[in-house]
Amino acid sequence: MNAYIRNTLFITSALMISACSSTGHQNQSIIDGYTEQLLDVEANHYRISYEGSQWVNKSEAEAQKVIDYSLLRSAELSLEKGFPFFVILQNDSETREIIKDDPICNLKESDAIDERKCMRYKSIGDLTSAFIEEPPEVWSGNNLIKDGDFKDKALFSSISVYKVITRKYNMNRGFNRFQQEGNRVTSIDNWHGVMNDLERPNPNSGSAP
Repeated sequence: MNAYIRNTLFITSALMISACSSTGHQNQSIIDGYTEQLLDVEANHYRISYEGSQWVNKSEAEAQKVIDYSLLRSAELSLEKGFPFFVILQNDSETREIIKDDPICNLKESDAIDERKCMRYKSIGDLTSAFIEEPPEVWSGNNLIKDGDFKDKALFSSISVYKVITRKYNMNRGFNRFQQEGNRVTSIDNWHGVMNDLERPNPNSGSAP
């Protein structure tokens, strides 16, 4: 086999592997960096987390982003499993303070640490979600479920959450992914307001490792 044919085959194989990897990723999610754990298969309970990057200053935008991305993955996963609605059972999101691994930062407690050089912060969106096929009755104006196992929990429309967050972060390539799900969504009065009111990570919670 001459060098030209060998190189051509190598390039073709690499492109095929790359194409398969990209397709597989698109079938799972349009975001990276999340983790998910099935907690209860019969109740369709999942724990979904998204970790933001470390940055120097506390950032409300970064804290909100990890919540949004966790909600986005909750919406994606619920639609993948055939459920047009979900509720947030628990929100354990937080913002942690992290001391940079640098000799200048390894000072005794009695000494002051240069926060600008040494302090970092990381927000983590950590949501426990339950997927629902048929929407329970909710109170008008706040979308809180009236009765049953999810009483007083907010009901989310999966396709609506998906569309709003993908638009917010310019993920236009994801618009058509669940287009067929639109006809299954029942009207919700104030789901957008409920989503905005979801508790954000507390910048003061957590501690340095």
